[in-house]
Amino acid sequence: MTTMICKMKKHAEERNQLCICLSRIAKERDIKNKEKWELGEKTQVKLDIFTMPNHIKRMFGDFLKTPKYTELATLKGHTDSVRCLTLHENKLYSGSCDNTIRIWNTETHEEIATLRGHTGSVNCLTHFKNKLYSGGDNTIRIWNIETYELVATLEGHTAGVECLTLNDNKLYSGSWDHTIRVWDTETYEQIATLTGHTGYVMCLTHFKNKLYSGSGDRTIRIWNIETYELVATLRGHTGNVNCLTLHENKLYSGSHDNTIRIWNTKTYEEIATLEGHTGWVFCLTLHENKLFSGSVDKTIRIWNTETYEEIATLEGHTHFVNCLTLHENKLFSGGAFRDNTIRVWKI
Repeated sequence: MTTMICKMKKHAEERNQLCICLSRIAKERDIKNKEKWELGEKTQVKLDIFTMPNHIKRMFGDFLKTPKYTELATLKGHTDSVRCLTLHENKLYSGSCDNTIRIWNTETHEEIATLRGHTGSVNCLTHFKNKLYSGGDNTIRIWNIETYELVATLEGHTAGVECLTLNDNKLYSGSWDHTIRVWDTETYEQIATLTGHTGYVMCLTHFKNKLYSGSGDRTIRIWNIETYELVATLRGHTGNVNCLTLHENKLYSGSHDNTIRIWNTKTYEEIATLEGHTGWVFCLTLHENKLFSGSVDKTIRIWNTETYEEIATLEGHTHFVNCLTLHENKLFSGGAFRDNTIRVWKI
């Protein structure tokens, strides 16, 4: 149990004790006022702090708030590792090695539905308009977000689909077959196949006219989205590149080498290396000026994107942290193997 978790629990206990004390004082005052009124004596002044909730909120609001980085809930239902997460409006979608996609309410944390159809692990999810795209057992499946019905199945990859990203009317998929395939989201036809990686394609992201891919060959490749030509290859990681995310003119990459590297998207130069994780970095996401990273070391680390300093470490998962996503003031994280849970954190 880390110092931070202990402090969070202490704050929660202190808030609870304050509420108990306020309630006790109010009750005692009411009893004394009733006794004095019956005796015809002057009663105590009725303090608004005990009768007006907005006064308590104004005076003790900061104290009563749930501290940042507190674990708010644990979602249980998957029977194997949670591999991927995505959000649409007030729904969280989770893909798992149990071959299912589960849908959760982001407010109540209740499970809404389970989508079945994949015959292998669901490794990646993304959405656009009223469609959910899932990749896994060599296929990409497309679902209607409103009815939860299977709309189409895209076949072409010769090994597991590991990652997906969407841009306009194109879907990009990366696979263990070392290729990136491009699909038309209207006709569901394959448009192109990008080859060049000598290892499985683990992650994809895009910005403007560029597609970024990370691979088991330890490189990041940059492609022109319009011509499908290779623009550049970034080398520096000494392990598989597992995850990518972009913010402004910076590309963030997480790797089997336990580091996060930051690259300039204009010059393709490495800007900085973030070290702190003691296991492979599996997932990354950004919120305002903070970078969140999940790792095999069972932790989520939070970094300042301007100073590159580590801000906090979240502990709670009992195994690998496979995936991360954000919704308003909540961070959702998926756990692997014997964990199999989704945890919800205040940020």
